Amino acid sequence: MFSVNITGEILSSSVSQNPAHGTLQQLNVSSFVSEAGYRGRDTFSVQATGKSQTSSGTSVTTINATLQ
Repeated sequence: MFSVNITGEILSSSVSQNPAHGTLQQLNVSSFVSEAGYRGRDTFSVQATGKSQTSSGTSVTTINATLQ
């Protein structure tokens, strides 16, 4: 498991693409947990809308993971 931390004030977030070989959980950050024993590639995306002191907008972050 690893966490994806997004800095700034998050106004909303959602899962844009679920992983094929695990689950993506959203709390105050998104956490990916792979299927037990799975080895190989997986991809997922998280979308966040928020603001900082200098700007605001929506970003999509795509994670390409290789589980070994």
